[in-house]
Amino acid sequence: MRLIDKDDIKHYSKVYDAIVIGSGAAGLFCATKLSHVGLNVCILTKDSADTSSTKLAQGGIAVALPVNDSPSCHYNDTIKAGAGLVDRKTALILVEEGVKRVIDLIRMGATFEMDELGLLKFTKEAAHSVPRIVYYKDKTGEEVERSLLDTYRGDIVEHAFVKELIVKNGRCYGVVFENNGNNFAIYAPVVAIATGGAAGLYEKHTNPETSTGDGIAIALRYGAVLKDLEFVQFHPTAFVNEGRSFLISESVRGEGAVIVDSYGRRFMGDYHPLWELAPRDVVTRAIENQKKITGGKIFLDFRPIEKEGIDINERFPTITQKLNEVGIDAKMDLVPISPVAHYYLGGIAVDTFGRTNIKGLFAIGEASCTGVHGANRLASNSLLECLVFGERTAYGMYRDLRILSLNFKKVSFKKIPCFPYEKGNDVFTSDDLRKVMWKYLGIMRDGSGLTKAIDVFRQMIISSSSFEVRNSAVLSLAIAISAMRREESRGGHFRRDYPYEREEFKFHSSFILRDLLNSI
Repeated sequence: MRLIDKDDIKHYSKVYDAIVIGSGAAGLFCATKLSHVGLNVCILTKDSADTSSTKLAQGGIAVALPVNDSPSCHYNDTIKAGAGLVDRKTALILVEEGVKRVIDLIRMGATFEMDELGLLKFTKEAAHSVPRIVYYKDKTGEEVERSLLDTYRGDIVEHAFVKELIVKNGRCYGVVFENNGNNFAIYAPVVAIATGGAAGLYEKHTNPETSTGDGIAIALRYGAVLKDLEFVQFHPTAFVNEGRSFLISESVRGEGAVIVDSYGRRFMGDYHPLWELAPRDVVTRAIENQKKITGGKIFLDFRPIEKEGIDINERFPTITQKLNEVGIDAKMDLVPISPVAHYYLGGIAVDTFGRTNIKGLFAIGEASCTGVHGANRLASNSLLECLVFGERTAYGMYRDLRILSLNFKKVSFKKIPCFPYEKGNDVFTSDDLRKVMWKYLGIMRDGSGLTKAIDVFRQMIISSSSFEVRNSAVLSLAIAISAMRREESRGGHFRRDYPYEREEFKFHSSFILRDLLNSI
């Protein structure tokens, strides 16, 4: 890895073999594979190289490695969790190739917990039929990020806020990014968007502040097809304090922690036979409903873990330390929890090799939508998706590069103008947008609230002079319109006015630029 110094950016107008936008697990795994076959690769990242949702991932990676498990069993659990919308071909790729990719990661130097015989340990999370999650304490993502950064051999430009794609005649030739107030162009025959998801658009979330769906919104503006935008996964167990949220991993419940209401009653059995290990959307709505019934807070009780002889300070050092910092001893105290936005299920529509409908443009990880998660992601399948489709996207880019590079230098590069708007008086901020998202596009939605959100986001696009606010509003408007169109409740999308699944809506939704333009 070679970090590009800020002082060198002003001279930066370089042609690479491949550009990857984003430095999380998906982008890094893809870029690492490309760099290891001799390609000249550059990663652009909005913040520092190690700032990503990957680094914040606590639980682990789901993989069919235990002796009592199989890819078929993992596949069935993935299908069940996805509320009828999992793409079966893609899910089969995930569970079968996932075994090889986790082994690749270990060979790259990633460390996972081992038993006294030197064999991998596995933990269990919600909706998994067997313990199959490999993990490193409660900071698996941090370990994955470290190992990939250590292995990557190409360039990384930090604090590069990508603002535009360079697209001509339906083909992508590069990107325009901002650094230190100046705009720069960088070119390559193949470009991959790995900018992460959009949970950061919500007032309460577990993601880094950079997870605002920038790459998805930019791709939409240049004609990429988006898919399943209405589906957002809310994590049921987060600690929220003074407007800040931090995740309490599902593996805490997998090790035996239970959820109780303000009366100390364990209530999840009223909602699902798997109790605390029910699918995330079920647990999330159960918590919200129980709050209304009791009129009080909901808590996570760590103490059953200790009764199993597990030291929670050793097993979950990051979580217990953060709780200690706010005066909570998880060994003694009940921990107040609240659902928050966690993972974006929709994104840029891609094939199984990461290709979008724009030639030369690829997407991977949370920014993409392969259909592998359906309407509700199975716990710890996210990092696995980054590895499996990071590898496959690298193959797709390498293969297409051979053709696209032939006439690449003959093209006259020209930046496409920004999405049209009328410069206003900046009455809207990013905080305003997040509040609207949480209020009207949160855990529970309805037609009235969605109509209000659509009106606000339309005004934000038209009137705001802030590129970041307008870009976020573009995606937020697309999400709201998609949520309005889906007149049912399924997985991460729940509508009070249509509280049941409807067979006529058992399909993947799509969204294109024309849909956006027609709404403004």
